[in-house]
Amino acid sequence: MTSAPPSIDVDQEVLCPICKDYLAEPVTLDCGHNYCKGCITDCCRIWEEQDVGDLGCPVCKARMRRGSFRPNWQLANIVEKIKLQSKGLEDLCKRHKEKLHLFCKEDKELVCLVCERCPEHKSHTVVIKEEAAQEYKTIICRQLEHLRKEREKILAYDANMGNESNELLKLTETERQNTLKRFKQLHHFLEEEEKRLLNEIDEMKKEITKRRDEQLARLSDELSSLERSIREMEEKSQQPVSELLQDVRSTLQRCQQREIFKDPQAFPPKLKRRISKFHVKNPILYAVMKEIKDVLSFGRNPQKDVLSFGRNPQKANVILDLDTAYPRLILSRNRKSVRRGDKSQDLPDNPERFSSQPCVLGCEGFTAGRHFWEVNVESGKWWALGVARKSVRRKGIFPLSPKGGIWAVGMDDAKYSVYTSPVSSPLSLSEEPRRIRVTLDYEGGRVSFSDADSGAELHTFSGASFSRGTLFPFFYLRGYQTHLSIS
Repeated sequence: MTSAPPSIDVDQEVLCPICKDYLAEPVTLDCGHNYCKGCITDCCRIWEEQDVGDLGCPVCKARMRRGSFRPNWQLANIVEKIKLQSKGLEDLCKRHKEKLHLFCKEDKELVCLVCERCPEHKSHTVVIKEEAAQEYKTIICRQLEHLRKEREKILAYDANMGNESNELLKLTETERQNTLKRFKQLHHFLEEEEKRLLNEIDEMKKEITKRRDEQLARLSDELSSLERSIREMEEKSQQPVSELLQDVRSTLQRCQQREIFKDPQAFPPKLKRRISKFHVKNPILYAVMKEIKDVLSFGRNPQKDVLSFGRNPQKANVILDLDTAYPRLILSRNRKSVRRGDKSQDLPDNPERFSSQPCVLGCEGFTAGRHFWEVNVESGKWWALGVARKSVRRKGIFPLSPKGGIWAVGMDDAKYSVYTSPVSSPLSLSEEPRRIRVTLDYEGGRVSFSDADSGAELHTFSGASFSRGTLFPFFYLRGYQTHLSIS
C-alpha cells in the first residue's frame, strides 16, 4: 500500500523560509526557526556588509549572533524521507492516487485507469504510456534530425562566412599594400617632378640674376662715361673765349661720337615667354591637379568617367567590319547595328572572319589614347561586348576572356556577367542598363564598362598589357533575335 503524502504542516516545516525549497543542511536558531545553513550564512554576511545593526531572525526578528545556529540532524533526516516520498508520488495520479499507466492524446497528459472512465476523458483516445512514448520518440527523433540539419547548415554557413571573411580580409590587405605601393610610387614621382620643376625655376632665376648683373655693370660703365663727358662739357662751357675755341672741334667730336643709349633688352622675349608659359608647359600643378580632384569626387559626380584622368576620352565612331562578321550575324546598312539571324549568309570564308563564334569587330582599331563608345543592349539574353586584340582567334572555339585576348562584359542567359579567366563571374547590379559605355585607356591598360545613362560603373579591367598591339571594338551575339546597336 502506498504511503500517504506528508501533511501540509510537516511539508511547510521542511521548507527554508528564505529560499522556499527543501532545507539543505538545516540549522536551528536560538528562537527555534530552521534555515538552510548556506541561506542564513549569506544573510548574516549581507547584514554585516550593509551595517544594518544587530542581526535578527528573518522570521521573528529575534536577536541572534553570527555562528550561534546549531545543525539539526533530525530535521535533515526528515527532509530526506519526505523527498523520497515525494519522488515516489510523482508517478501517482494526484486526484485518484493510482498509478499513471495511460496517456490521453487529446489532453496530452498521463492518466490513471480511473481517469480513463471519467466523463472528461471518456470520448478521448487513451493509450498505454509506453505506446505514446514510442510515438512521441519518433516525432522527437524527426524533429531532432531536422534541428541537427539546421545546425549543420548554420555551422556550414559559419565556416563559409569565416572563409569568405578571411578571403575578403586578404583582398583588403592586398588592396592596402597596393595602395601603399602606388602612393609610394606617386610620392616618388611627385618628389622627382618637384625637384625638376624647382631646378628649372632656379635656372631661370640664375639666368635673370646673371643678365641683371651684366646689364647693371654695363649701365654703370655707361653712366660713368656719360658723367665724365658731362663734366668735360660743363668745364668747357665755363672756359674763356680763346681757351674754349682752342680745341672745341675735338671736344664736340668726342661728344658726337658717343653712341646713343639703346634699350639693351636684358631679358629677351624667349626668357619672358618661358616664364609666362611655365604653368602651361608643366600642367602637373594645374591641369593634372584638377583632374585628380575630379577623379576623387567621382562618387559625387557619377557622370564623369574615371578613365578621363589626365585627358578626357574621345568618342569613337565605331563602324562594324563586315569582313569579320560571323555568317549568321546580320549588319545594318550603315553598319552601326547587328542582330543574330536564323540562317547563315553566303559570305566568303576569308581569314579575318569568325567562323565558329558569333562575333564581329569594329573597322577602326586603336593603338594609343583614350576612347569610348556606347551600345544599346535592351534586346537579347546572350551577348557580350568590349574590346579584342587584332590577334584574337577567328577560326575555332576560343575563350571570352583576357586570356583569349578579349576584355568584355555581357548577358549570360539573362544574367549579367564579366568574362574573366578561367570562368565568367556574375555582376551585381542595382538596375540593368539600357546603354553601356565602353571606355578604353590604352596607355593605362584599362577597359571600363559603365551605365551610359547613370554613369554607374559596372566593371573595370585594369593592369592589362596591350604590348603595342591593335585593339578593336568587339561584339558577341549568341542568342537568336539578339540585337545590339551603337549610338
